[in-house]
Amino acid sequence: MRNKSIWNPIEFDPKWNDVKTEKFDNIYPSWERRRKELNKHPEQYRRFIDQLKRKQAIDTGIIERMYDLKKGVTETFIKEGFVDSYLQHGDTDIAPSLLMDYLRDNFDAIDFIFDFVKNDRQLSVGYIKELHSLITQHQDLTDAIDQFGKHIKVTLLKGQFKQHPNNPMRDGIIYSYCPPEHVDAEMDNLLNIFNEKLKNLHVLIKAAFLHHAFVRIHPFQDGNGRIARLLASFVLIKEGLFPLSIDRDDRTKYIDALESADNHIYQPIIDVFANNQIVSIERSLNWKTVEGITGYANVLDMLSKKLSDYRVAAAEQQNRRILGNMLNIFELLKLQMEHYKDDLTQKLNAKIDIGFCAPNEPQSYYYARQIIDYANNFDYYVNLSLNKCWGRMFIEIDDTKKYRLVLSLHHYGYDNSTFALGAFLSKAILEGAENQAKREVHREYIDIPLGIPPLTMSSEKEVAELISSINQQIEVSVMAVLAYIANEL
Repeated sequence: MRNKSIWNPIEFDPKWNDVKTEKFDNIYPSWERRRKELNKHPEQYRRFIDQLKRKQAIDTGIIERMYDLKKGVTETFIKEGFVDSYLQHGDTDIAPSLLMDYLRDNFDAIDFIFDFVKNDRQLSVGYIKELHSLITQHQDLTDAIDQFGKHIKVTLLKGQFKQHPNNPMRDGIIYSYCPPEHVDAEMDNLLNIFNEKLKNLHVLIKAAFLHHAFVRIHPFQDGNGRIARLLASFVLIKEGLFPLSIDRDDRTKYIDALESADNHIYQPIIDVFANNQIVSIERSLNWKTVEGITGYANVLDMLSKKLSDYRVAAAEQQNRRILGNMLNIFELLKLQMEHYKDDLTQKLNAKIDIGFCAPNEPQSYYYARQIIDYANNFDYYVNLSLNKCWGRMFIEIDDTKKYRLVLSLHHYGYDNSTFALGAFLSKAILEGAENQAKREVHREYIDIPLGIPPLTMSSEKEVAELISSINQQIEVSVMAVLAYIANEL
């Protein structure tokens, strides 16, 4: 059995400053703009935030394996609230009454975070202990290790730091956290660093540093993971973002990222936090602000306001900056596809043709069905009444192997604040011995899912800030097509 020390006296490692936040930064302005729109509809905004709170309350316990909950009822709870009658036999692996207690405790804690931010209070040890008392209201016992190294059950001290070591064992390795006698000093040290020395850092770095450092200390006998995610949520919410909610499917990636941070490799945990916030931003862009409104007068009033906003947005659609940014991205798309055409023609000895359609050109409506299918596959709304453009590449290996890759640049969500760059592949259907010219003109294609999510980015970002992300999205798309063709040969 091997011992691995996770804890060293907490300090801020300058390597945190080397991480990249580009993917998050590309879409963040879209959230700033969307938040202004949501603020015009306070009841809808509240419903949106409440759903995020409930998601965090559910996910944080599943990640810790306190309970399990089937995905269907998880979605119902997120959308409708924690109602006992929604639970059916077999939906959870613990007593339903205990599950509901845990969920409500977790919700109270994230709600407490929002109130704390609203009151503009500084993070303190006392506040962290209050949080711990909230999430452990219905948790009485926990595991500990006595002075002889024996695992024992002890009463959970709610809102108090640990009195016994809490070093877990995984895969034959004991992970040693801060000893109980050093916890008070280390927590004071951590909060001093956070409150005094990190003020000008990127929000993702501040949130990830606080989360990781807190986990290394592991100050409570139990509940440290839940508190760490609440503290990260505090940082994010304070700067106008969203609770940190780690989906069960991302558990392994999340734990691996924390272990990488133990070894001073911080990019993975930054990526986990960035992707988490991007998902919430994308969720906001697809949020219907008119949902749930009843009564003729209320609906008419809402439509009147939306029409006014629409006319402003329609005028803004002609705004040189947004349209100019789309055209600049389109030119970059053309440049990259021309590069790949030359490279593939030379190395594959295949017939490669490319074509393009700029915004406002008559053919820009081409591939509307594929764009809608693609958006549905990745669970977002695409407004096809706004500007869009595309580039396509035909790859002909021989008469039996003909493919079409389309890269579509369109708007993501209900307004024009965000671009999405997506990719979809089609394969030509082989036909019978008919007229060759007719087959070429009327050739049909079947769609092949590539599984590449859209690159989302603010429509107000200058293309110079997006070049790296756009080039990577195009490269990944072309690579996926080449891999598909290789598998068919």
